[in-house]
Amino acid sequence: MSLTATPTVDATASVSLRVPRGESGDLETGAAAVLAGVDAVDAVTIDRVTGVDPTWTDIRVDASVEVTATVDGEDRASTLQTELEDGFGVVAVDGLVLAESAEGGRRDETPQ
Repeated sequence: MSLTATPTVDATASVSLRVPRGESGDLETGAAAVLAGVDAVDAVTIDRVTGVDPTWTDIRVDASVEVTATVDGEDRASTLQTELEDGFGVVAVDGLVLAESAEGGRRDETPQ
């Protein structure tokens, strides 16, 4: 039996999310919880909320975020973009940029 580690990446992005009303203590915690619900995401930091649009059932939140995620494949930026966009409550992901790796790797950007 062999074990293979799946690479973890750090990335920043601008996201639009639908945060359920009354589910969490504050807007940032709610936005982080929506992103944390994405299977590939290991950790989330909300850098700042850039927009808020309340509706009857939820609150649409635009935010700048940092995520740590477990993704593999040749194009990790594109894979992470897809994983985030497919997440429940995630409306849009823009400007996703992978952080440089500790080994001095390149920055991967997804096209917009």
